[in-house]
Amino acid sequence: MENKGLKRWVVCGWVCVGALALGCSSAPKGPTMQERRAAIRDAYSKTYRGAEGFQAARWGMPLEEVRAAIPEAELGVDGVLRLKTTIADAPAEVSFGFLKERLAAVDVFFPEVKDELAFRGLLKDLLTRKYGTPRHPREVRREVKRGLIPQRFAADLAPQAPTPETLEGTLAAKGAFKLVDRWVTGESLVNLGQWRLPDSGVMSIQYESAFYAPGRTDLDRRTFNEAREELVKEL
Repeated sequence: MENKGLKRWVVCGWVCVGALALGCSSAPKGPTMQERRAAIRDAYSKTYRGAEGFQAARWGMPLEEVRAAIPEAELGVDGVLRLKTTIADAPAEVSFGFLKERLAAVDVFFPEVKDELAFRGLLKDLLTRKYGTPRHPREVRREVKRGLIPQRFAADLAPQAPTPETLEGTLAAKGAFKLVDRWVTGESLVNLGQWRLPDSGVMSIQYESAFYAPGRTDLDRRTFNEAREELVKEL
């Protein structure tokens, strides 16, 4: 009799454990660790202000603050904030990119360089003075080969893609890009590049916020997948 009673208690115990497990599995699950981290990052991005950026504009500034910091910049019909100025005694075209309405990238193009070799040396010297020693060329080549340094424009963050009439559109359609040097700080990723067009060359400095870079990569991936889905519909 004692053995039978013991067995009944054991069976009842396992039934209760199973019921508890079933109840737990059917209960609504909370956000995952990745989702919680993303939510914290999104909340922080609304107040984030970097110490670096471009001239008086700082990473994380909304459009209004950037326009106040650089009043010469104008908002184009394509939705891109642009600036025509002179940098290092050379004409320059600047475009600002905003991710979730926060400054995340800046491109500076020099389309009228006469002595490209000398000008490239000047820009490298100035950027080294500001950001320190650039990354080792072998390391940069390895990252490029592995696809860890994507080639993209600040203007890509605008609601519409750069048109062929813009400099970015021309470079994307006809330009061949070479990454010359790269600087990485705690807040910025800076690429010194050289574009080769059929009848001219363009030097570029492309600044990117290290804080917003993962968000840009996610956006690139979503855009790529959406484009592939559109192509699938054609088959």
